[in-house]
Amino acid sequence: MARNPNEYQIFYHVGLGKAASTYLQNQVFPKLEGIRYIPRDRYRGYRGLIERSRDQRYLISREAAYRLTQRLDEFAAFKADARIILVLRRHDGWIASHYRRYLKNGGSMDFERYADLDSPEPPVWGEGQMRFMPMIEAIEKRFNSSPLVLFHEELKTDPFTLIDKLCAFTGARYRRDQIDLSAVHSSWSDNQLKIMRRTGKHLFSEIPKPVRHPGLHRVQRRLRLWACYGILGAAKLVPESLLDPSPLIHPDSLARIRTHFAEDWRVCHEYAQTHNPSSPPLKR
Repeated sequence: MARNPNEYQIFYHVGLGKAASTYLQNQVFPKLEGIRYIPRDRYRGYRGLIERSRDQRYLISREAAYRLTQRLDEFAAFKADARIILVLRRHDGWIASHYRRYLKNGGSMDFERYADLDSPEPPVWGEGQMRFMPMIEAIEKRFNSSPLVLFHEELKTDPFTLIDKLCAFTGARYRRDQIDLSAVHSSWSDNQLKIMRRTGKHLFSEIPKPVRHPGLHRVQRRLRLWACYGILGAAKLVPESLLDPSPLIHPDSLARIRTHFAEDWRVCHEYAQTHNPSSPPLKR
């Protein structure tokens, strides 16, 4: 017999990518007590897991990135009273981190074309896709409740305060001595990514077009990543004197993004101050 949806509550972390999702999924969510965490590698089977278990609270995490609307629609169709968790990162740092991952995976566009504020049809990221308040409004519309809005920057300045807010929202508990505050992985250097960008122009398309067959797509993607890791490893051996001295991302480009979205960032912080729970967490 199917479980009555009123018997349990789901908290759904919608990861935007490059906003602490991997850290939370690996170092925080599994350590929470009083809530059943369903990790990202079991996301596709979450319905069956919930039906087979008898927990009262579940935490599900899945990155959405470009498919935010699709993920929200899928989950709202399953449980429209789910409570949503959204972690935001200031626009300039967020999109710069996405760009670095794009280069690491063989991309070759310049940053200004990758994060295009002016074109009505941007090739990758456009102005509308980088606004956060419309994301919050989309969550409110589908789930008829306010999401918990957290900020990536707080993980560096006051990580336990962020986890306290998460616990106050979900009713979970945690032990501070079980939380590892070290980074999940280190980034590639700017020089390695410069070489990857230059090499990618000759080896890969700017925007990969996956084949329709999922198995072939996985093989294609894996081969591309292996090639990229080989190039990045070899790039360590290239003397810096042979590289283009200009920055990987020009500071003026980041400043423009930061200024352009300053109001959106301010309103998001005001939203969090107004709607995030202020009650003390259940912690020990």
